[in-house]
Amino acid sequence: KDSSVWRMQMYGAALYWHMGTLPGAKANEVDTDMLRGKDVLEVACMRGGGSRYLAEVTGARRFVATDKEQEHIDACLRLHSPVDGLEFQVVDAMDLAHAFAAESFDYVLCVQAAAWFDDIRRFIHGACHVLRPGGSILLCDGLQRDHLKTILESLEELGMHLEVEDDM
Repeated sequence: KDSSVWRMQMYGAALYWHMGTLPGAKANEVDTDMLRGKDVLEVACMRGGGSRYLAEVTGARRFVATDKEQEHIDACLRLHSPVDGLEFQVVDAMDLAHAFAAESFDYVLCVQAAAWFDDIRRFIHGACHVLRPGGSILLCDGLQRDHLKTILESLEELGMHLEVEDDM
């Protein structure tokens, strides 16, 4: 049993490392400084393990990990020792534009959560609202084709461009 927990934790760490260091489609073009000195907003962090890991190893200036459930944020605060620049906040993915000032983050990160959002278009609009010019949404999820279509249409509406899409 202990080895399965360890394997799950390693998978999570590898996925977060991939998202926080790979700016393009080529796995051999890793940029370990991609988040260094940047302001990162994670949406739907759950228990915050990935947030804590990236905040610690990437050198982000500010890493704000959010979840809409108070119990998840309470777990984050209970489970994780403090890391410079890491904050946990209760914020719903649908309310990013109201919760944060415009152009306040360099990256918006969402790992394995967007497929569950009630209104994915509203999430994309909110994420774009909080991004600084030149900022990026880092999204990793198993999406149904209609969700992906909605994301792509929303990005186009907002004048954003898709850098990498991998349909597995």
